[in-house]
Amino acid sequence: MKALSAFFPRILPYLPGCPEPLAAQVLIDAAIEFCDSSLVLRQNLDTFNTVVGRVQYDLDAPSAQHDINRVMGVTLDGKELVAGMTEALRGDMPTAPAKPRGFSTDRTDSVFTLMLSPPPDEVYSVLVNVALSPARTATQLDDDLYNTWINPIVSSAIAQAMQIPGQPFSNPAQAQILLNSAARQTVTSRIEGNYGLVRGSMRVRYRPFA
Repeated sequence: MKALSAFFPRILPYLPGCPEPLAAQVLIDAAIEFCDSSLVLRQNLDTFNTVVGRVQYDLDAPSAQHDINRVMGVTLDGKELVAGMTEALRGDMPTAPAKPRGFSTDRTDSVFTLMLSPPPDEVYSVLVNVALSPARTATQLDDDLYNTWINPIVSSAIAQAMQIPGQPFSNPAQAQILLNSAARQTVTSRIEGNYGLVRGSMRVRYRPFA
């Protein structure tokens, strides 16, 4: 992980008079936007076992520096499950236990929940792959964001600061140029991310089925 200050030499020279707290704010905003769009920060959960009849499993981010952005895939005993089961999305998920065929997800505030459909009829091994984003309160960013994808992130951060009116570094025209460049690089990054950057392990918590 890299401290936010590690990015400042790529940001502050283009923003004369910009205070570091503002630089940190636009950096976090830019990193979140980049990760939400590119889905490049991917990570596997620890493999966990289902509980018979239990549908919902709460997912924990690996640290206070991250939020879960999206569940990218789920396998059950090595077989990929179908994403977005329609019966789950309608709210009439099958209640008869059987081997799960699909999954859906739900987010309430900071809780990200995986739901299996139908409810498991026995113990199965589940592997979840997720895309991460920095938390709003992050004080560090992933090494990959610094080493591989720093250009679109700092371009977007600088542009966001330049869009603030009445500052010595305000420059709406240059901001738009930088935003366009960052958008193009983000598209490229998403294509690269589709090959799957998988790192480390996360945690899962069982949620009692109500």
